[in-house]
Amino acid sequence: MSIQEEKYKKAIEGLKKGEFDSALKLLNDLIKEFPNNAEYISERGVVYFHLKNKKMALADMDKAVEIEPKKSYRYSSRAYIKGSFGRTIEAIEDYKIAIQLDPEDAIAHNNLGLLEEQLGYMDKAKLSFKNADQLAALDRGREDLGLEGEEIPARNIQKEIEEERERNTLWSTIKSLSSKEGKDSFIRFVKSGFKKT
Repeated sequence: MSIQEEKYKKAIEGLKKGEFDSALKLLNDLIKEFPNNAEYISERGVVYFHLKNKKMALADMDKAVEIEPKKSYRYSSRAYIKGSFGRTIEAIEDYKIAIQLDPEDAIAHNNLGLLEEQLGYMDKAKLSFKNADQLAALDRGREDLGLEGEEIPARNIQKEIEEERERNTLWSTIKSLSSKEGKDSFIRFVKSGFKKT
């Protein structure tokens, strides 16, 4: 494994573990050396998203799309970030482009349906969910058809972020119970009949 591949692997491991500062440093190093690598830039955008840096997250997603405008995954990634920041209409447009580039991307269809549902477009959402279910039944995920270049493994950023939030919430709760204040607060909570005070 090359130094470049090793750094990238460590960055992704750090991202998954919630070690965002170390992941950011590794990705910044890689981007200095390889400034037009859309994968590194996109992953750094995800790190910025976790760090609540909306401007930098979107800038990196825009740059990744600019570098690889024919990769559906680039649009799906940017769509999720936009949707998370309340830019729902723009996110829907990105998911539509992703689906145009890769009509068999079940994740993009599903996530598009979620956004359409949020806006009350129930008929459109049902169709998107139906397409996602049909593609999932065929066991098809994200792939770019007829394009040359490196293959990008399918990832559901939305699912990864939600799983991380659940882990962080559980971990934060467990950590808070280990302190005297946390234990006292929990005991008061139980004694009060599970009412939040």
